[in-house]
Order: sequence, then C-alpha cells, then structure tokens
Amino acid sequence: MRTPPRSRLFLLELVCDLVIFALCAAVCVALLVQARSMSRESTQLTQAVYIAQDAAERIRSGREVYSGYTADGAPVTTVPAAEPGSLEPMASSQWLDYIVYYETSGDTEEISVFHWQQVLSGEPIYTLTVWRGEAAS
Repeated sequence: MRTPPRSRLFLLELVCDLVIFALCAAVCVALLVQARSMSRESTQLTQAVYIAQDAAERIRSGREVYSGYTADGAPVTTVPAAEPGSLEPMASSQWLDYIVYYETSGDTEEISVFHWQQVLSGEPIYTLTVWRGEAAS
C-alpha cells in the first residue's frame, strides 16, 4: 500500500489556509470601508447640526447668516447669502464644504444645510425650522 508524500499534503493545507485568509481579509476590508463611510456621514451630520444652530441663532438675533462654511465649521464671509434658485452656482464652489439655504415662511425660517457635492440633488444633510417670533416670558 502506497501513502502520499507528506509534502503534497502540506502544500494543499497551505493553499487552503491562504484562500481562507484571503476571504477573511476581503471581508475585513469591506467592513473598514463601510465604517469609514458611516463615520464620514456622521461627521457631516454633526457639522450640519452645528451650522444650522449657528444660523438659527443668527436669525433670532438679527445678524447676517453666513451661506458657506468650511469643513471645520468656520464661516466663509466672502460668499453672498443664498437666494432661492442660487444654489447651482454655489455648488461649483469647491472651497465651500457646507452651504446654508434658508427660506422665510410667515413666522418661521427653514434652514437647510447642504454638502457642496449634494446641492444639486436637492437633498439637504439637515433641515431645521426656527420660529422667529418673540420669546415667551
């Protein structure tokens, strides 16, 4: 009776181990890419909330509302306020990371924060509705 050489069996085990390792590595890379995407979206949402709150405070105090912000949340003061229908030219301004658009409707202001890449899609990252009336005493 003949037995197979041990070197062939070792080579077969090594190939199987490499295939399993490659599959596990592919799954890990996919999970890391998904986690990075979720982290980016979470950061954008957090930043958009801060920007909308800043705009709401500026509206309530009667100060100028900035229409553009950088990625770190610093306002860009050289850009005029966003008017209805003026978001398209602002979408090409790649130095603006976030664009604020607000619309007055009676006693409320609707503040929408867009990422510059998503302006033309019409889907804001965050929308905040603010009542402009006097505070109750």
